[in-house]
Amino acid sequence: MIIRHLSLTHFRNYARLELDLPPGPVLLFGDNAQGKTSLLEAIYYLATAHSPHTTSDRQLINWLAGQDSLIPSARIVGEVAQADRLCKLDITLAVEPTANSHEGRFRKQIKINDIPRKSAELAGKLMVVLFLPQDVEIIGGAPGLRRRYMDDLLCQVDADYAQALSTYTHVLTQRNALLKQLAERGGDPDELAYWNEQLIQVGASITLARRAAMAELEQAAGPIHRDLTGGQETLSLNYQPALDLGRLGAPKSQMLLPIEILDSRSKISDSDAALVFSAQLQERQAEEIMRGVTLVGPHRDDLRLLMDGIDLGIYGSRGQQRTAILALKLAEVEWIKARAGEWPVLLLDEVLAELDARRRAYLLACINGAPQALMTSTDPDLFNSQFKARARLLRVNRGQIEEVAG
Repeated sequence: MIIRHLSLTHFRNYARLELDLPPGPVLLFGDNAQGKTSLLEAIYYLATAHSPHTTSDRQLINWLAGQDSLIPSARIVGEVAQADRLCKLDITLAVEPTANSHEGRFRKQIKINDIPRKSAELAGKLMVVLFLPQDVEIIGGAPGLRRRYMDDLLCQVDADYAQALSTYTHVLTQRNALLKQLAERGGDPDELAYWNEQLIQVGASITLARRAAMAELEQAAGPIHRDLTGGQETLSLNYQPALDLGRLGAPKSQMLLPIEILDSRSKISDSDAALVFSAQLQERQAEEIMRGVTLVGPHRDDLRLLMDGIDLGIYGSRGQQRTAILALKLAEVEWIKARAGEWPVLLLDEVLAELDARRRAYLLACINGAPQALMTSTDPDLFNSQFKARARLLRVNRGQIEEVAG
């Protein structure tokens, strides 16, 4: 899988960009704030329909470049070559004027091969693995960062998961609104039954999908981490679902085993998980009504990274956390290849500057076979002459890109 062509209009600091991208390694270099990261962000947005850097899509629009337009907007278009077919991805972001708001109404339109689609339908169309210096915050940051990490990974390869997550988010919002109403004004708790049924159905499937994915990811990350640490440390992933799956007889020590090697006592179906979810909602209904918020479900999950059984988010050094996240990201590559049958596009933003020489060499060796890898750097000297000889070198300056000889 590779991106053959990228088109940006009024996106971040790009007024207009038409860029052909070749297979193999591509090195984007230049000073800070010139557009290197924004280009990777645009590609990531095509794959996931959200930005890794902001929670407000309005910030992606280049308002100065589009100030002459009647409707401020940005557009990202990518041509993706995957196996034996081409796919055109097209996302438009626009702010339409309204009489009721000076900020206007934000609109996002996604098209796949010129046909309007939902974001869940992007799954499998463009798969990427993004390496960022701030990824280390996944380990020690808020649980929401780790839930988003799991969701971003699964949504790229599993359209059913992406749809379930979208449904769950909608149902959770509606259920929380009802709980708040019951807390403030009273009413009939039986009104929760409708939303409970929907929440349970999709919530159970989300939990089991995360459980299986993290088990598989651990199998890939463990050997990579051992290589990075010279066999001195062992990395494990501890998925902590809000659903008490232990009620079904699955020992905690087996909760992360890959599904195919779980014994019969530990295999859990969607219906089994749904029964657990239903029971927990019933048990905590009075507390939820009192607090006006849903207290059970995948939105309360967490994922902890452990080194030799020690929680890296609490006790790990910055170096240990950085090594663990590098192993996790490289494991993502292997996991996507196993799930989807092909390489994802690799996006590495100033990552080499964060690594020592040995880990830098290890990373470059691991991605050597990637059909396409885009890397950014303010210092191209971090890359050896052999790498630069086979890479396409692109200088980025004020939203303009020019190719230079290696």
